[in-house]
Amino acid sequence: MSLSTMKIISFLVFIVLACWTQSLAQDLESSPESQAVLDDQATGIFRALVPVVKKASAGTVEVRVWRKRVSYGTIVGPEMVLTKWSEVSRDLRSLSCRTGAGEWLPAVVSGVYPDADLAVVKVAGLEVDPVIFGGEKDLRPGSFLCLARPDGEAAGMGVVSVMPRSLRSSDRAFLGVAMDLEFKGPGVLVRRVELGTGAERSGLMASDVILEVTGKKVNGSFELSTLLQRLEPGQKVKIRYARGEEEREIEVELGGRPRAPRIPYSRMEQMNNMGGHRYNEVRDGFSRVLQSDMQIAPEDCGAPVVDLEGRVVGVAIARAGRIKTFIIPSSAIEQTLALEPAPPEAQLSKAGRIPLPEVRGPEADPFEAMRRRLEEMRRLMEEIEEGGE
Repeated sequence: MSLSTMKIISFLVFIVLACWTQSLAQDLESSPESQAVLDDQATGIFRALVPVVKKASAGTVEVRVWRKRVSYGTIVGPEMVLTKWSEVSRDLRSLSCRTGAGEWLPAVVSGVYPDADLAVVKVAGLEVDPVIFGGEKDLRPGSFLCLARPDGEAAGMGVVSVMPRSLRSSDRAFLGVAMDLEFKGPGVLVRRVELGTGAERSGLMASDVILEVTGKKVNGSFELSTLLQRLEPGQKVKIRYARGEEEREIEVELGGRPRAPRIPYSRMEQMNNMGGHRYNEVRDGFSRVLQSDMQIAPEDCGAPVVDLEGRVVGVAIARAGRIKTFIIPSSAIEQTLALEPAPPEAQLSKAGRIPLPEVRGPEADPFEAMRRRLEEMRRLMEEIEEGGE
């Protein structure tokens, strides 16, 4: 066994033991003494990570607005840095970057990839080699990850909890029915069928009662929603339903779920502050992300994420929950950079801290208004539950 292999194994054992003792200590009554022990352990872990992040750290910069750090940036080309667009768009007139050597350089956003919430920043005078992406294909659930800072330290560590997937609403299956939440069953009562959906095209109507989907019985809106989450847009499914006293079966081609209105920023901020956790405002809708339990600050996004061998496997794009961080994998970063970015001016109106109000007509259906309120409440509760884990 080589010396390098022994070092890696020893390091892994050290990480496992340290994480286990930290988890054990969290179950015990908190005290200043136990907190001091945990702090010492954390310091030792991050010190051990220095050799792992060293190379990636050299390709990382701080991105600042009015000298306040709002994100990190990953160097991807000559005088070219990739960072989180929604964070730097606060004030493009005062943008600058600081290298790990402490050098301050003026910066300007030259392009935006809005679907990925990424900005391309031109940094005049930046003479640092870009990072080299790779190693993503070797990742598995449980693979170790850490985030590299410009000063050569690690800003966070964790493991892969979910392999790359889409978070876009349009990539989630949508049947196209509004369900009666007060119906006691059996089955799911259809209160309304949305126009232009698979449900309408297949002939489903209001007052029908859905009994089975893909051969599985459904009894209540929760069961139906959970089942649909496992399906994909474009998939054809058999649905058994009752119309009056008669039972029928149809085939429905599922569509993509329409994007839900964003929760107003002020309410999102109030929710984020519950429990002392802070999350990024833009943290969903990505086309392909890894999920990790890595705990980072919102302003740590934009930094390269490396595996245990120091290979840059992606870029951190959002802190989305107490133990949920999203990472755009290296292959998706390379595919994005091959595209022409949008002009930043065209995106500024979309990057305001408070979304533009949605224009709606009079509420003709009180049940639809209630459904929207319940959906918003459900999304808020999911965030609150994550914060309380």
